[in-house]
Amino acid sequence: MIRASFISNTERELSLDCLISRGGQDRLRLNTNVTSRREVFRTIPLTAFSVTDIEIVASSPQLRRDYMDSALVLLGLNAAGSVDNYEKLLRHRASILRGISRSEGDSDEYLDVFDESLAVEGERVINFRLNFLARIETYLEEIYQEVAGTGHSVRLSYSRSSDDLYRDLKLCRSDDIRKGTTGVGPHRDDLLIYLNGLNARFEASQGEQRTLAFALKMALHKLILDRSGDAPILLLDDIFSELDELRIASLLGGFDSTQCIVTTSIDHQLLSSVGPVYRIENGSLK
Repeated sequence: MIRASFISNTERELSLDCLISRGGQDRLRLNTNVTSRREVFRTIPLTAFSVTDIEIVASSPQLRRDYMDSALVLLGLNAAGSVDNYEKLLRHRASILRGISRSEGDSDEYLDVFDESLAVEGERVINFRLNFLARIETYLEEIYQEVAGTGHSVRLSYSRSSDDLYRDLKLCRSDDIRKGTTGVGPHRDDLLIYLNGLNARFEASQGEQRTLAFALKMALHKLILDRSGDAPILLLDDIFSELDELRIASLLGGFDSTQCIVTTSIDHQLLSSVGPVYRIENGSLK
């Protein structure tokens, strides 16, 4: 188990436990209550980057959707509420679809009214995402160029699974009933990331994808800082494996007001100059 203690902006004392299981799923507890990662972000704003975050750029659309929706949670309650409401409606619709498929009494016509609510909430989520992407794009390009050098362009594009959600929910209903799942909506959309005019998921090198993923996280951090004046805690795991010390020093210098925790398996002079250094050797803290 890993435990961390926090003092919130309202001077409230918080305790976060991460229960790590070798064979099962890790669990989070906030003040002894089992909770979700999203709820942790609501309560303890933080920005984290680790070696696995390259998957945001390189892997499935689900990870890019998670990035956008986690950002919405950090940026405001209205957006977070719409994300939660849409997901609840989506789960409810899946249950209705399975009931119709099994002929358990749910009427196909019942979906007309239900789908209207789902479409309205889905459009809200899409609009929140679009607004977020429009605001973060400039930060993203600036940070990418700071890390990789000038002369690079970074652009974001939102790819919708439907141009008219209510219409397409009705058109896809037969397939949805057969599959027991909803085929269109924000949960099927994607964030396209273009580096120098090329789709970074397929055309960027692994190093470029990693730098883009880092820039995405740092751009979100910078946006929150500029918007609210309160910097999230910044967690950076193994960034030295891809970025040289001069670029890291330049980046960290722009976040002087941020509590930053850096982990690495490699010694660097930079670490001793930015704060206390703790070492873990043979399972013990030195």
